[in-house]
Amino acid sequence: MNIPVWVQTALHAPPVILLAALLLEAWLPIPARWKPSALIPLLQRLVRRVNSKQASPKQQWMAGLLLPLVVIIPSLIASWSIRNLAPWEMLFDTLLLSWLLESQPLKECLLAVRQLLQQDKLALARLQLSRWVLRDTQSLSNMGVCKAAIEMSMLRLLSQWFTVAFGYLLLGIHGALFCRLIQLLAQSCNMKLTANQLCGEFTARMLQTLNTIPVLILVLLQIFLPHGFSGVKNAFRQCRYWPAVTTGMLLSGYGTNLNLGLGGPRFYVGEKIRYPRIGGTQEPTSASLLLAYQRLIRLGWLCWLLLAAMYGWYVYVHLA
Repeated sequence: MNIPVWVQTALHAPPVILLAALLLEAWLPIPARWKPSALIPLLQRLVRRVNSKQASPKQQWMAGLLLPLVVIIPSLIASWSIRNLAPWEMLFDTLLLSWLLESQPLKECLLAVRQLLQQDKLALARLQLSRWVLRDTQSLSNMGVCKAAIEMSMLRLLSQWFTVAFGYLLLGIHGALFCRLIQLLAQSCNMKLTANQLCGEFTARMLQTLNTIPVLILVLLQIFLPHGFSGVKNAFRQCRYWPAVTTGMLLSGYGTNLNLGLGGPRFYVGEKIRYPRIGGTQEPTSASLLLAYQRLIRLGWLCWLLLAAMYGWYVYVHLA
């Protein structure tokens, strides 16, 4: 059977490979214990070894600079070597990318938290959430659990789904791997903790840089949604008061769009940190837990489907 040239070309195109990887990640989900996030405890132990409390500020900053090199360079070399040995590079890219992308565990977490809150099991909901967030959850109210879960799902979905996909389209499979490793390192050495403020600064800034274009795309896409202009306006106005501008832009824009109030004070290892209140005016409830996740995931799918369709049409017009 002779496959047309334009079909063969389209099947090897990055937008089509990305679409296949997204479908695999969505419909054949790998258990969370086998996804990249399962590496975080291991990376946290590595961070504690290199980021000694007795080290000087300069040593801590240098540890934060060298740690990504120790983790990322061997990973990229291994990925490049295996890809060169693989009989079908397209298949290798699809499988690795589907492993790097991670959205379904977030949905499962939100569903579990919502079910526990609806059953008035607040203590269990706090425990479920504590596995996903850095902040202390013991004293969170029902509303606080919902707010923390919504913020977590938005930020995780951005950095471990949308940014990884965007990195693949721009830089190939090794670029996607680089983006995901930076996200894992930034989460493992989170500078929100006082002990990691110097060591985690480099990876945090790298992650914010990688998130910049995806956040701008997601924020500007709100124009086509109800209350879109107010969401975009608030995103650019309120992000100046958030510690990280790009993530503040995302939280503010979609919080306004969905009329969900986000931000506010939180505790990290017993230390209270006051974040500004951003977004809408209504306090989150268990009924609104999935709203932001669903809005972002649908916009992401719309982007990737349109991109794959446009590329397929372009190839058909020029090669058919």
